[in-house]
Amino acid sequence: MIEVSDVDHVAIRVGDVEAALAFYHDLLGLPIRDREKFENDELPFVAVVAGGRHLHLVPTDEAIDVGGEHVCLLLRSDDTDSRGAIEGYLDDLREAGVDVEEGEPRERLGAYGRDWAAYVRDPDGRRVELKFH
Repeated sequence: MIEVSDVDHVAIRVGDVEAALAFYHDLLGLPIRDREKFENDELPFVAVVAGGRHLHLVPTDEAIDVGGEHVCLLLRSDDTDSRGAIEGYLDDLREAGVDVEEGEPRERLGAYGRDWAAYVRDPDGRRVELKFH
């Protein structure tokens, strides 16, 4: 019998790879994988990595309808006050020009339980949930 054991990667379409990397890598700190292969036309995407799982940033010239989809990234901090930590983090993201949804952060239930989380928008308008675990 075969069973699904984990997630390998998720691919999302992006309108501008550099803007996406500025958000996911520069602001959120996700390491970049396969940039040289992408630039040499060996791969049709650039990957960023969160906890060993890859997020493939696939460029497109087509209109992107992000609809109700979102990506959830887990956060960790040395600060024991997760609400205070995420509020400070959101202040930094706002200062960098990131759209943080109104009323954030809030406690939300996720795969690893209930904790503080916030929705922000990536450069293509996609919701990105930043959640403490």
